[in-house]
Amino acid sequence: MTDLPLLGRIVELLVIARRFRCHAVLCGAIYSLSASQGILAPSARRTVRLGSIVHHLGLALGGRPAAAFAKQLMLPVSKDTLLRVVQRRRRSLAGPLRVIRIDDWAWRRNHRCASIIFNLERRRIVTLLPDREPTTAQA
Repeated sequence: MTDLPLLGRIVELLVIARRFRCHAVLCGAIYSLSASQGILAPSARRTVRLGSIVHHLGLALGGRPAAAFAKQLMLPVSKDTLLRVVQRRRRSLAGPLRVIRIDDWAWRRNHRCASIIFNLERRRIVTLLPDREPTTAQA
């Protein structure tokens, strides 16, 4: 797990958690002690505070410029990771869709066509539909 740099060096945390097995006949579940909620998220590769900085860098600068700036700040992150973090933390829609646009698009040239739904108020893609059927778009 990675954290913010300290005195110009990259900090990696080694987290060791005890694991317990359920010895019931058909259970077989494995339980582990969780870390503090404000520091580590379950199965995360970076701490919460580093994740927040990575997210804000990705929002402000985008892929390559943010990766170059992160390298100057000694943050170990790639351009693809920055974009992935921004996309993962995208806020869900607050309320119903009021103004939308439905367009057709092709997966590849001269191949299967599908539909895409845009939210015109927020200027974002809502979803990609697998076909061009009206019943799919209504659902």
